[in-house]
Amino acid sequence: MKRLKGVLRIVIIDRIWRTSTICLLLVAIFRLPALAEPLTLTRCLDIAADKNPDIARAEAAKNEAELRLKKAEAGYYPELAVDVLSGYKSRVNTTEQDDITIPVSPDTPPLTIPGPSFDLGDKKQHDMALILRQPIYTGGRVTNGIRLSEAALATAESREELQKRDIRHNVINAFYQLAMAQAFEKIARASKKQIDSHLADAQNLLSQGMIIKSDLFPIKIRQLETDLNVVEAENAIARAKASLAAVMGLSPEAPIDILVDWEQHPPWPVPETIKSGQIKRAEQKIAGQQIKMAAAEEDIARGTRLPSIGLTASTHYGWPGFISNDPGWDTWWQAGVNITWPVFDMGRRRHEQMAAKEKIRRLDKAAQALDRQIELDRINCRLAYEETCRKRIINEEKVESARENYQTKSDNFRVGMASGTDYLDAHTELMTAETDLSIATVRARVAWADYLRAMGLDLKQSTGTCIKEGEAK
Repeated sequence: MKRLKGVLRIVIIDRIWRTSTICLLLVAIFRLPALAEPLTLTRCLDIAADKNPDIARAEAAKNEAELRLKKAEAGYYPELAVDVLSGYKSRVNTTEQDDITIPVSPDTPPLTIPGPSFDLGDKKQHDMALILRQPIYTGGRVTNGIRLSEAALATAESREELQKRDIRHNVINAFYQLAMAQAFEKIARASKKQIDSHLADAQNLLSQGMIIKSDLFPIKIRQLETDLNVVEAENAIARAKASLAAVMGLSPEAPIDILVDWEQHPPWPVPETIKSGQIKRAEQKIAGQQIKMAAAEEDIARGTRLPSIGLTASTHYGWPGFISNDPGWDTWWQAGVNITWPVFDMGRRRHEQMAAKEKIRRLDKAAQALDRQIELDRINCRLAYEETCRKRIINEEKVESARENYQTKSDNFRVGMASGTDYLDAHTELMTAETDLSIATVRARVAWADYLRAMGLDLKQSTGTCIKEGEAK
């Protein structure tokens, strides 16, 4: 019996251990982070359009402007209000009778009895009213208020467009910064592999007596430098990934991997259809709408100096009613036309109108300065793009020459026809050429995005196709 209990205890413990092990394995599997798909530039732009909080803030500002426009449009319509009053009046209407004079005798002056005085009404007042107010003429304040709100809405839409463009531009910069960091890491690892191979060849030549031991020291120093380059490249990749995730609206710790089509380059030379385009940028649209807003403000200020005419009608239910000697709750209604015309205000409204005129003048000059600045920006961005494209083409030829030189010096070193210094110089030239080519390739793509932004266009895909501002997601 004891033996059977021991066997059962062992079986139960074994089952518990197996079940616990399986549960722990399942938990570990499900807690593993999912492998993120490599993100193209287009996908990164889509994520930023959906996740970036700055874009959401700009959309909220546009929604706010839409609601303010609806509020301004409601100024044309009547207003219905409920008014309740309960209080006390210090005086009410009174009635007084004339004095009564009674003659007595010729020798006695007449007797004068003062006339009585009666209060008409109750000093306690209670009134419940339903009031209707309908503006008839406001000096254009309602119409101009709608103009102001429409211009404010258009400004908010342009600001949203500008915010999206800036976010897209930041995503493009961060994307290619990460691409350049990954290219640097690839170059650093390839360089380390070359130096490791070269060190092995040098040690082989040392064992054969073809070089001396001191020739190994520069190679080992270069090997340590390549190790350091790899570490720096890895850190640069980590920083670039965090920056790209943040500008996309994700957590900086989010795992990100990108996919770059290095074979597809932006168009070169610049197409004439793009170079000759004169599309208004979001900043110019905002400047124009601000001038319209200032013009509406001037008209509103002018309207405040004109009379306001409105219709007022109300129905009442209150105390003490209309029977003086028998106060009670009663109903009545009234209607009329109300006219309000400011006559004197120490020039406040006039100065407000003058200030609005000066604001229009200031904004008009600012818009002209902005046009000149944008024109200069377009020229500078085009020249920068042309320069980076030429640099990329030159660096491609430079890399080919550096690779041929490196391969020649490497082969010659193996047979003792070149020194270690010759090899290291060729290796340095190759690393520099490959690095310059990577920088030029990335800068050409960023410069292309900058040029499209300056021309009022937007990069749609990494293939170089473009669309107008406001049409992007």
